[in-house]
Amino acid sequence: MSARRYGGAHSPGTREAGPGAPPVGQDAPRPWGGDRFRGRRAASIDVRGMLLFVLPLPLLFAAFSDIALGNVVAAVADLAALALLLGGAWMLREGQKAEAAFEARSVARRPAVPRKIIAAAAAGLGVALASYAGWGQGLPSALGMGALATASHLMAFGIDPLKNKGIDIADSEAGRVAEALDKAEARLAEITRLGHTIRDREIETRLDTLMSAVRGLLRQVEGDPRDLPRARRYLSVYLTGAHEATRKYAETHETLADPALRRDYLALLGDLETSFERGRKMLLENERTDLEVEIEVLRERLEQEQR
Repeated sequence: MSARRYGGAHSPGTREAGPGAPPVGQDAPRPWGGDRFRGRRAASIDVRGMLLFVLPLPLLFAAFSDIALGNVVAAVADLAALALLLGGAWMLREGQKAEAAFEARSVARRPAVPRKIIAAAAAGLGVALASYAGWGQGLPSALGMGALATASHLMAFGIDPLKNKGIDIADSEAGRVAEALDKAEARLAEITRLGHTIRDREIETRLDTLMSAVRGLLRQVEGDPRDLPRARRYLSVYLTGAHEATRKYAETHETLADPALRRDYLALLGDLETSFERGRKMLLENERTDLEVEIEVLRERLEQEQR
């Protein structure tokens, strides 16, 4: 099965920095919020969060020991405590992801679920259960250890953001911006997830560049919500195209094993990046008519790819 080349007269291979290019800070290639976001995730999740997945593991060996001794109640308590602690570690990791995304944006809704607080409660319950039923501590002592574990967890990792940022309750426009950004971030996360399943370093790097550029536009919309209507249309077409192309390639690249398919997918990503950069610059320069043309060109190109 041969792959189709995705490009044409409207997909130049290079980008030029003309005299009307925006100043550094608006159109520079690296000041995206995505870089700050990735750095935070690496520090907050991969190091401290992973430690909480390791510390409860002795409970598993304790459960096996209790089973060997015929103490079924203690074994069940150890396993339940292990489940609570591991579940809390996972919940903390998700809470840190949500907090990192919240901090990277100037307009954001607070996380709908207080994951870090739930993680602290799960840690306290796990420690209390292990102390009482697994280790034979008295109830007051077990509750005290659980409370200490919860307090230590909150002191070490903090709590979730509890207030919206940059959004007044009566400010419906800011609310619409936050909602649109949440949807775009969710689509970006899905594209990134699909990219990881491909297990191709060059493709992952190209997708990372694209997603960082998109997040740059999202930060631009945060700064000037008047751009939202046009940016939302453009992002809808752009992200849909990137998502569908990545999904199809992820589903077929191992089965077909066609080098031409990979080349054409990379060419498609290049065309999308070129189109996105043009559209972003038009949005910055408020070139409404040119942006509408760019949206239609991109839409037609994606429809041709679907056929």
